[in-house]
Amino acid sequence: MKRIIVISVLSLLFLINTFNAQELNSNANHIRNNYSTDYEATLRKHALEKWGDDYRMVVYEINQQADALVELVKEFKSENTNIAFRAIQKWSVEGYKNSNTEQFQEMEVFGLKQLIKMHCDWRMVKYEYDRQVRAKDAF
Repeated sequence: MKRIIVISVLSLLFLINTFNAQELNSNANHIRNNYSTDYEATLRKHALEKWGDDYRMVVYEINQQADALVELVKEFKSENTNIAFRAIQKWSVEGYKNSNTEQFQEMEVFGLKQLIKMHCDWRMVKYEYDRQVRAKDAF
């Protein structure tokens, strides 16, 4: 019982520290350093639109979006291209569905360099992709 409480307290402290982190994580820094123009036009722009001058939340949002995007690229399998395409369409930022669709259809490689140009809620794209792949693999 004490062990469970200690583990729970440590987990809670880790989550609090992660949430209160006020700097970009490794995935967000990688994107910012290697794709700075696209980072500014997508991840940073949409985080600022969503959170305004609550800069802790802006950083948190950027970190969450960057993590989801990097994980999506790592886990992507070509047989699930249509699933990824539909998830990107569904979770495109308002006003960007058509340009995201065009960019996706022109892509030759499903990679970070290509996807960072799109305006999406990457957390939701990743969630939708994972959910649909699990369902497809269930039958």
